[in-house]
Amino acid sequence: MQKILVATDFPERSDRAQRRATLLARQSGASIALVHVIDDDQPRRVIDTERDEAENLLNQMAATLRDVDGVECDTQVILATPFVGIIKAVADVAPDLLVIGPHRRQVLRDVFTGTTAERTIRPINCPVLMVNATPVGH
Repeated sequence: MQKILVATDFPERSDRAQRRATLLARQSGASIALVHVIDDDQPRRVIDTERDEAENLLNQMAATLRDVDGVECDTQVILATPFVGIIKAVADVAPDLLVIGPHRRQVLRDVFTGTTAERTIRPINCPVLMVNATPVGH
């Protein structure tokens, strides 16, 4: 494994995915690509603010991965609907593995359109690991 893509929306459940990806990267010598998708169906001012904050957080996360964990890391912020943005990142990065956090339930929407994870997983051609719990070991 050479490249792991981690999709994050920054809450604790995404941190679990990043921690698992970090363990896998250290084990295999892979690099990590962190991606955050900002929903582009918002006012421009909100998008710009969110993009600035996301870039700052991703850069901090990448610095920690490089300096503390010894893992090479790239970052990317994409403007799109979440599942479309993740699919785009998979196409751009061509990872050996996509790591995502657990799904947050939105019952009515999930019934009709499917979860973000389901809509992401269907069209991509790489393995996906959904991390539901905090990693406790390799």
